[in-house]
Amino acid sequence: MRILLLSPPYKTDYMRNARCDFVSLSSSQWYPLWLGYAGAWLEQQGHEVKLIDAPAAHLDHEATTRVVTDWRPDMLVVYTGQKSRANDVRVADRLAESLGCMTVLVGPYFSASPKETFNESQAVNYGIAGEFDHPLAELAAGMPPSEIKNLLYRDGDRVVCNGRRPFLTSEQLDEIPFVSRFFDRQINLYDYKTISEYYPFVDIMSGRGCHWGQCTFCLWVHTFVTGKTYNLRSADNLVEELSYIERDLPKVRSIMIQDDMMTDERAEEVCRLKIKRDIKLSWSCYARCNLSLDVMKLMKKAGCRNLHVGYESGDPQIIKNIRKGVTLDVMQRFTRDAKKAGLRIHGDFAIGFPGETKESVDRTILFAKRLNPHTAQFQLANVLEGTPFFDTCQSNGWLTDEGEPNYPTFSNVDMRAAAKRAYRSFYLSPRWMLRCLQHPYENFFGRVKTMTVALPAMLWRHW
Repeated sequence: MRILLLSPPYKTDYMRNARCDFVSLSSSQWYPLWLGYAGAWLEQQGHEVKLIDAPAAHLDHEATTRVVTDWRPDMLVVYTGQKSRANDVRVADRLAESLGCMTVLVGPYFSASPKETFNESQAVNYGIAGEFDHPLAELAAGMPPSEIKNLLYRDGDRVVCNGRRPFLTSEQLDEIPFVSRFFDRQINLYDYKTISEYYPFVDIMSGRGCHWGQCTFCLWVHTFVTGKTYNLRSADNLVEELSYIERDLPKVRSIMIQDDMMTDERAEEVCRLKIKRDIKLSWSCYARCNLSLDVMKLMKKAGCRNLHVGYESGDPQIIKNIRKGVTLDVMQRFTRDAKKAGLRIHGDFAIGFPGETKESVDRTILFAKRLNPHTAQFQLANVLEGTPFFDTCQSNGWLTDEGEPNYPTFSNVDMRAAAKRAYRSFYLSPRWMLRCLQHPYENFFGRVKTMTVALPAMLWRHW
């Protein structure tokens, strides 16, 4: 079959492919990983595949429609977002009606409320809740819909939701061709960037799921590869992809490993093999605040540059409320150890979890400045369907019409003002100014475009 994988057009700088969807203040774009792995698998099954990531490629609705129509797919696969959901369903319906092709809705956001989202469409044939690589291949091979696990489909006026299938095993993950090779053929790698990585970079995954899997706000662990599941590609398979990228994609300057978290055991195994194979390519990963100093030293030796760390809050009660599973003391010790090992940190902080107050935000700002990560972000807490955080806010009436948190004692307006204040306090501080003077290109001249967007949002523009 001719299968087109689509991340639909929406707003400028909209990030649909991350763990939460939002309009980026830094013009960052992550790769469409889940579509990429599905596309690589479908190609291996003999199908002709095309991937279109409209937000990253700056394609509007008209241009996207033209490209899809000209390619004439037999199957259209649409990856939905939460904020863009109504838009995405409309795009899928319009294309399905005009092309008359089989159309499928997929992705973690769709998996959060599959039946509800499916019912919003008029022309879409199928939806897939959970991992969709194998279900798409089975659908394309002509397997009866009733026999495909994870699939939703229409039976007259009724929507049938088939049972869930087991998560892909390590052996099955190893069978999927390298996503980096698929991306290099399908999309422009220069369309993707983030301030914490060398440019251009590429996203890959070494495994699916999270070894902790309990944070109340996390989309992927509650809707996609759920619970304490961390199914890994073999270290040999992963390191072979790193070798391929270094050898055959010389334009790529760094790799971001997009696992939910990298454990001590996994990091040590991969690093030792990477060192043994003498692969020099720089890389980064997500990390929980419990990596050991010895392992982080080994990671540095193996070319690790940056850790993306979800600190979330500097208030101990909020950390308990969101079931983060670490204390502020543990976070501080981990941060000191990471710096001793020579690793950079991008710190993720969020404002607006249950229990948030002006005082707790002040504690978060002070905590962030005390930790002093190399870069930091302070976003509004994303209330994502399918998570315990969403259930709590919905049941208590703590959501705005736009689906953002809004508490009786701390309003959404107050949260937005607090987030602006947090950014100003971190990035307009004497410490940051000194960092800009010490490394002017990296921290200032190399980020002029980012600053033209971020500074107005910090100071006066509605955000």
